[in-house]
Amino acid sequence: MKLKLQGENIQPANENEDLKKGCYNYGVDIADAIVPEWKELWVQVEPEAECIWFGEQEASKKPNGWWSFTFRNYLGKSVIRIKLADGREVVTDPIEVVSPKTPLDEQCDPLFYPKFLRTLIDDLIRYLVSLPFDWEAPTEFATEERTQPPSPIFVLHVLAQHADTICYALQTIWRNPHRRLVTEERWVLLSEASSVDADTILMMLHYPEHLRPYRGNSLSTLAQRLKSKVPERVFERRVTETLDTPENRFIKRFMDIVLYWCDELKRLGYWEKAKSHQPKLEDLQNFVRFLRADPLFADVSELTIFPASSQVLQKRDGYRECLQIYRLLHIARAPIFDRLQDAIDNRRIDQLYEFWCFFRLAETLAAVLGDGQRPYFSTLESDEGGLRRDLSANLGNGYQLVYNEQFEPIWKPKARKKLSYSVPLRPDISLLQENRLLVVFDAKFRFDEKDIQPNQPLEDEMDKAQQEGEIERLAKHADICKMHTYRDALKCRASVILFPGTKGAFHCTNGTKKDNPCLLDIVQNNGLKGVGAVPFVPKPEK
Repeated sequence: MKLKLQGENIQPANENEDLKKGCYNYGVDIADAIVPEWKELWVQVEPEAECIWFGEQEASKKPNGWWSFTFRNYLGKSVIRIKLADGREVVTDPIEVVSPKTPLDEQCDPLFYPKFLRTLIDDLIRYLVSLPFDWEAPTEFATEERTQPPSPIFVLHVLAQHADTICYALQTIWRNPHRRLVTEERWVLLSEASSVDADTILMMLHYPEHLRPYRGNSLSTLAQRLKSKVPERVFERRVTETLDTPENRFIKRFMDIVLYWCDELKRLGYWEKAKSHQPKLEDLQNFVRFLRADPLFADVSELTIFPASSQVLQKRDGYRECLQIYRLLHIARAPIFDRLQDAIDNRRIDQLYEFWCFFRLAETLAAVLGDGQRPYFSTLESDEGGLRRDLSANLGNGYQLVYNEQFEPIWKPKARKKLSYSVPLRPDISLLQENRLLVVFDAKFRFDEKDIQPNQPLEDEMDKAQQEGEIERLAKHADICKMHTYRDALKCRASVILFPGTKGAFHCTNGTKKDNPCLLDIVQNNGLKGVGAVPFVPKPEK
């Protein structure tokens, strides 16, 4: 099969020396073929294809065996799937969809693609490893274990946050492991017998084959009773202690899981990203490896049945903490981590930027609006006790930052939040104080300085963009309109676009304009009122 891919600014990654060098320097692995967002792509296949998909979206068929497609609001890795006339389906190697905002030439812009991508990922990992999360609300139903393994970035967070707890729990178990008494029934030589009970005598009579003629004096009384015979072997019931219990088998499995993930995180390159927690993680791995090789667990067999109802696991010191962390690693849903892992794996730089904005805002606003403490994150549950919403950050002093909060219209029956008087709205990030909405933020990676000030009325700009087929420009103008929609429908004080740029603007409700507004002037009490755009750019570590 032959495939021809044409379009503006398509280039092989291995022919761009700056890109190759940048990928090596910043440890980023991108696809061989690079295609631009918002630019029409043309594909021709021999033999002729019956259907072509870019990712999950179908391309449009054109004359002479050509197909066309445009990536809109999508950045990251994708593939081309081709269904041939004979029914075969072929999937190409991955292609990388990039934005004009992240140039492939390191000299021309600070948002150089490999550098910006690495900065986003490193910053996010730093936040997720170091910030505290609460996974269980007071009214939450018990979690269920999931069949698929957790995402590596979630495991890194759990191990980094609970490394000390794991070490303390295992030390407690090491000093005083759970034992149980077992009764062992066996036939032993008469000289080895240590205890005699009624069953011992009865078994002599039931199994006469163990009796032997006796001519000595030391056992003459017994021999007289047994017709000049004494037993060569006797039945004995011995009670002993054993460490081979279901609870210790679970601990052995738990240590194997910890060691597996430590090795896996190192292999994937996440380990060194958790710089502030790396000594703690190294101590965890070394201690677990040492304890796993201890003779204490030499006679403990492998776990076959999970002892879910064991009171030892649920209540005994050491075992209880290990069970809690094990279940945390296997909770049914960790939505923010799963989505973030998917964005990292697929290079969804627009989604990574949105996640980064939330965590960076939480850290920044907690220092200014809160009580001086770091933000505390928690997963949220709907008031009906059903599906969870995403994530909330407690900033202190009654301030709360919520990711993907949905505001239901006032006319909707049983609305959880009756704050919109028209249609349901879901801004990326919402800042509340005592449940009162103050400011909403939308992270727009595609936004730029020139989009803040249209050259003519916005309606004319949008009409012109639509007539000229400039879908990207039309989408950016729609972002500005959305900010007015948020402020009007939700009755908040301000609505702000966050974008990776250098110059911003804020339009106040009193008709004044403030260039390059300070974020703190907007979020603080009695702050600016209106709509605007604020630069928000991650900075790489020096």
